[in-house]
Amino acid sequence: MSEPAFPMRTDRLVLRFVADEDIAPLTAYRNDPQVAALQDWDLPYSEEKARALVAKHEGLTDLVAGRGHQIAIVRDGQLVGDVYVGIDEHGGVADIGFSLIPAAQGQGIAHEATTALIDHVIERHGVHRITAELSTQNLASARLLERLGLTFESLTRQSFWWRGVWDDNLYYSMTADERRTWRDRPTGPPADVRLVPITDDNRWAYSRLRVHRSQERFVASVQDSYADAFFHGDRHGLPLIPQLRGIEADGEPVGFVMYSEATPYLWRFLIDRRHQGRGIGRRALSQWIDGMRTNGHTEIETSWVEGKGSPAPFYRALGFEPTGEFDEGETLALLRLGPTPR
Repeated sequence: MSEPAFPMRTDRLVLRFVADEDIAPLTAYRNDPQVAALQDWDLPYSEEKARALVAKHEGLTDLVAGRGHQIAIVRDGQLVGDVYVGIDEHGGVADIGFSLIPAAQGQGIAHEATTALIDHVIERHGVHRITAELSTQNLASARLLERLGLTFESLTRQSFWWRGVWDDNLYYSMTADERRTWRDRPTGPPADVRLVPITDDNRWAYSRLRVHRSQERFVASVQDSYADAFFHGDRHGLPLIPQLRGIEADGEPVGFVMYSEATPYLWRFLIDRRHQGRGIGRRALSQWIDGMRTNGHTEIETSWVEGKGSPAPFYRALGFEPTGEFDEGETLALLRLGPTPR
């Protein structure tokens, strides 16, 4: 006889079905404005609702097709949140959602819990598609879904009735095979990072690179950059002469740089969604900066869009400082180049 699937343990967490001991803390955090702000339950959330939710899970030892499940996230004996997992009646599609108390946010807890549950429904239950829906305002959840490997699928306008108004709704999804590919992708630092020319032979490979959907307002696509290279205009009275380079890691296309060198301007820079977090961006940009310094330049200009999720912290960490000026709504910044480090 096989062991019950729940409770399930990860490195830091215990995942189990909600139980009587969760009624009071569940009621409390579902009424917390920071937690409830963009969730779909009605307010106020009563203890009776929590009690009824717990009762639906009595006796369960694993997920069941044709119903929804609320999985408690327990860390060091404390309920810190929950993950919703609903499986359709055919057992092929699972819908996910999550919530955390404020004190547990920003620590990778929701990622750890949801990762374990996604892999469980795929590998143990044979689910072939994972979906999630959320408000367009819920940037934190969108970014978590992207880190899990889900991709943006659609936006439906004024389609979700939510606390008295029609709200826009985002849909994210991934297939089981996409999850396995995402899980097995390289995540550590590559042995080799280099800048390579964009040529007729590799331009299509680089054009297929993508950032996460939540990053698109900050980063132009490679294809848009190709088009802008043809209609480049000028800057500070000098024509922008676009130079295009691919970023290659261990022989694989992973990123893109476009710049003009007359008065060095970092025009475009991106790392593909599958290769972010590996330290590639910093290494590639440091190589490019060293090249500008070697060519005798004393400063580099760039610009960025401000907002939550902006690349501003990345550029600041490399030494770029805002000038106080703006160009078409973007913050202008300069990096002053000293001598080549020994």
